[in-house]
Amino acid sequence: MPTATIETTHGVSSEQWSTEVFGEYLGQNPFFNFMGTSSQNVVQVKEELTKAPGDAITLQLRAKLSGAGVTGSTALKGVEEDLVFYDQKLSVDTLRHAVLLKGEMSEQRVAFDLRNQAREALVDWAADKMRSDLVTALTDTSTGRDRSRYLYGATDANWDAVHATALANVDGTNDKLSTAMISRAKRKALLDGGRKVRPMVMKNGNRVEEVFVLFAHPYAVRDLLEDSKFTDVNVNAGGMTLAENVFVHGQRYKGMWDGVMIFETEMPVIADAGASTIDVAHNVLCGAQAAAVAWGKRTNYKEDVDDYGHQNGFAIDEIRGVSKLVFDGVDHGIVNVFSAAVAD
Repeated sequence: MPTATIETTHGVSSEQWSTEVFGEYLGQNPFFNFMGTSSQNVVQVKEELTKAPGDAITLQLRAKLSGAGVTGSTALKGVEEDLVFYDQKLSVDTLRHAVLLKGEMSEQRVAFDLRNQAREALVDWAADKMRSDLVTALTDTSTGRDRSRYLYGATDANWDAVHATALANVDGTNDKLSTAMISRAKRKALLDGGRKVRPMVMKNGNRVEEVFVLFAHPYAVRDLLEDSKFTDVNVNAGGMTLAENVFVHGQRYKGMWDGVMIFETEMPVIADAGASTIDVAHNVLCGAQAAAVAWGKRTNYKEDVDDYGHQNGFAIDEIRGVSKLVFDGVDHGIVNVFSAAVAD
């Protein structure tokens, strides 16, 4: 009679399961719909290292020409402009995790049940890890900090060269996330600094739309839903069904304001950092190429048997790197939006 232990030669190959695991865990990622190989995506995916050796990839940005050119009979020779390129190195490394089932109980269970439980646990872990790594990268204040990319509360006057001092200007009354703050962050993206934040390009049928995406903490979203201007557009609009009501469906996507899509995401909260020691949420308004994910090897799903079939192990491994994009010392595709995050 065959045993119920799980062998590496099981009928469903690990390669097939690797494909399923990779698709499932990326699908659970709140950033998944904004990831792609195009430079128009919020998170640009680089896959060159899956086909060539190397432990890093260099991303380049060509700066816009700044010269005025010439008119009329003015000679062009001698007043040409040099091309300027910025670059950023993104390293990749191995990432692995595993679960181990041990003891005689493994012989009392159906093999597929064990494998499914292991797969689901690893998928959940991988999805949370990718989300966490992207959030950590997008909210890294140690690099790319420039006034043109930071909004502390509702007004740019809260800015200070010292990050902690600027955070202390965010108060719990005037600096709740609101439609006015979202619009101010968008104007900052479009107008401030020597290099603008490009919106993400989306195709809607025959139309091409340019949008930004705001990833906001649940407390910030809570405050936004108390803004009557936002609810008038996204809740009280005519023709909206009950299932489309943001207070009913409970989905991460909360609506749109001034060309900015709002997604509820587990963004960081900086404890006691604001005025009167309130907590402050670090939200990010993202355009194209806000961050990058470089793959060196796609996810592999593996199984192992040890101790004469007594112990069964399940693992995933991949090679990747995650980073926000910073060119010439300035965040490339992000406006950092700090809002009050007073707990319920």
